[in-house]
Amino acid sequence: MTGQPRQVWWLGGGVIVAVLLSLWLLPWNLETFASAESLGDAFDRVGRYLGQFLHPDLTAPAVTRAARLAADTVAVALLGVALGLLLAWPLAIGSSRNVVFGDEPPDAPGRFVRSLLLQGCRLLLDVLRGVPDFVWAILIANFTGTNAVTGMLAIALSVAGILGKVLGEQWDNVEPQRYAALRSTGAGRLAVFLYGQQPLAARAMLSFVLMRTECAVRNASVIGVVGGGGLGAGLWDDYTDGNWSRVATMLLAMLLVTATTDVAANLLRYQLRIDPNHPQSRGTTDRRTGTRRRLVGVGVVLALLSASVWWLWAPIARVGSELQRLEWGFIGRYTTGLLLPDLAPATLWNVAQQAVIPLGVGVLATVAATALAGSAAFFASIAFQIEPDRYTGERLPRTRRALRWVLVVGTRGLGLLLRGIPEVAWVILLSVFFRIGLTPCVLAVLLHSTGVLLRVFAETLDNVPYRRLEQIAGACRPQIFLYGALPTAWPDWRTYAFFQFEVNVRIGVVLGTVGAGGLGDKFQSNLLFREFARASTYLWAMVLLTIAIDRLSRRLLLRRLKC
Repeated sequence: MTGQPRQVWWLGGGVIVAVLLSLWLLPWNLETFASAESLGDAFDRVGRYLGQFLHPDLTAPAVTRAARLAADTVAVALLGVALGLLLAWPLAIGSSRNVVFGDEPPDAPGRFVRSLLLQGCRLLLDVLRGVPDFVWAILIANFTGTNAVTGMLAIALSVAGILGKVLGEQWDNVEPQRYAALRSTGAGRLAVFLYGQQPLAARAMLSFVLMRTECAVRNASVIGVVGGGGLGAGLWDDYTDGNWSRVATMLLAMLLVTATTDVAANLLRYQLRIDPNHPQSRGTTDRRTGTRRRLVGVGVVLALLSASVWWLWAPIARVGSELQRLEWGFIGRYTTGLLLPDLAPATLWNVAQQAVIPLGVGVLATVAATALAGSAAFFASIAFQIEPDRYTGERLPRTRRALRWVLVVGTRGLGLLLRGIPEVAWVILLSVFFRIGLTPCVLAVLLHSTGVLLRVFAETLDNVPYRRLEQIAGACRPQIFLYGALPTAWPDWRTYAFFQFEVNVRIGVVLGTVGAGGLGDKFQSNLLFREFARASTYLWAMVLLTIAIDRLSRRLLLRRLKC
């Protein structure tokens, strides 16, 4: 048996074991199915709430409130990503092996110092990324209060960790041969980076920044649940008041904002894709046109950021005045307490037990979502539904072509709906039937992850060169999919799925604050009672989980070569 099949068997076996352990160890709340009476009560609740939910409050005050909170959400996300990118860029430079070391020999002077810089930047990025934005919001709210600025700063810190890691990897993934001519001129590491590595990775960088902006809008729409302002604050207030017509209004506004961002980001990312083997590839543009487009893009970004600062100026000014009144003694106790964890054996054992919950949520949701998205990607693929004539010679009648368009649009629309509603909002909806607990949280992450993976899986299929599909001669579309497209797309699918697992583990921590239990719940409760050392233990456990998953992905050679 060769090494590759052996690795596949080990990976598949590990996934099966992880799924079985998760199903066994997680504390499911299935009281709804305990008896016919409880199941009937659940359906009655759904019927009552659905009646109100189908009649959202569309009065002028409710719509005005939703529009104001939606503007808060978008401004929080845009400013959060901008601040996160400013923080991520220097850290990404320090975390890139190609930038820090270049092609210098192993015994070059100063190599030890550069090694410390590399590992230090990577560790800091792990910490920023390992603490979910919800948890950052809980921490920051002790200084800034519960407002939009808290959400903005929380998203900025979380985004900085994610962007810094991925940008550093993208610079490392640029093939050295592509900037060998620049090195041959005697250019230093900084010049090679500025004029070689960064320009060559610019399209992938911009694509990933757009993707993270889209994710930031979704996160900003619910971060108000823990004090970050925006639509999440309104949604949580209406949910706790039991006003389901207002909940429907907030969810509609949330879906409108996230769906619009999703479509806009997809259109922009589509413009960045270049595939010379694709029959619809765009021709090259002259330098003047390209420069004009870049200037217009920069101008639009600056205008959006300026408008966001103007819109949030009142809470920004208020937070500034509040920070000036903080006592340095409280700041010292707070930060010192969170940096010094409680390492008592009983606390560590409890941390290990609570870590099972986000890990189990991540495993079950990711495996199920990967299976569902992989099955639906064939029906969402333009290459397999609309353009099979490019590689099979098939001629579609107009009626069948129209039906396939309906299938593609319907499948992609379902994916947009699934990922357009954030996980916390799905939990609120599902808790009507299941009550608050672990079960609706797992289902919420599963539904959202299916929408996310369906999009990237379908995009990966559409990016497979048609000449690769032409090699499967005399086969029908399903056979070409199984024996041509799937083997080509599988490495990217596996990478995306593993990256989604890392995201889902962090979401499992986040959902602990709204009923799932685990690390997030224990951290929040200990912080509330000023048990800083014990809260610190749960906080560092989140970071260590992220580092362990990241190192495992590196061990399995799951390199994110594309966004």
